[in-house]
Amino acid sequence: MFQAVDPDTVKRKLRFDYMKARNEASFKSLDIFTTLLAHFEKTQMSLGDIIQEATQIIQKQFRLRWVMIGLKSKADGMYRYEVHSGMRDEAWKRQSTKVYKYDDFNMANNYVAGEISKLTRVYLEEDNPLPKEDEIVVNRPALLKLRRRLAEDTLEADFLDTLIVGTNNDLLGWIEYPGTITGKFPDPLMIRYIEVAASIIAAAIHSGAR
Repeated sequence: MFQAVDPDTVKRKLRFDYMKARNEASFKSLDIFTTLLAHFEKTQMSLGDIIQEATQIIQKQFRLRWVMIGLKSKADGMYRYEVHSGMRDEAWKRQSTKVYKYDDFNMANNYVAGEISKLTRVYLEEDNPLPKEDEIVVNRPALLKLRRRLAEDTLEADFLDTLIVGTNNDLLGWIEYPGTITGKFPDPLMIRYIEVAASIIAAAIHSGAR
């Protein structure tokens, strides 16, 4: 006959497994969601605080070189960068002046993009060469025009956009980010986590966060 496992052993194992999993990268990444969702518990929710915290935690958690978030303006319906984490001052100063129309996010329009998912697309340096006057918008202009050795390698002007989409597919904004600090593209799980973060931001916008 087998010996039955006692309840205390079951409880200890479950707790031990949980504590052990907390050190795994995929487990730690879930902190992004708990941190952002905590804002919904506040009496007065600040959209500015949410998107600033999102840029910082996404950059830190996934070791991205920088992160920017842009939003649609209620005043004129145009799209502008609002916050960043990791950009050098001169590059951010130029980026923060840029204004986009809805059509600029249409992949059949001004910019050449590759669709990764319904929410995320990638823009490659080779497809979208920067005009000389715009080279200042990247953190390391000296690295422009290098050649890509492997498919997983990123170039200086490569970036991904994850769209922040509301009801009826209304484009509310976007999260923009490059490769990791090791020069590689984000892996599929990272991209999916960022897509969920974008959904949380969309929910905050619809809830009336200011």
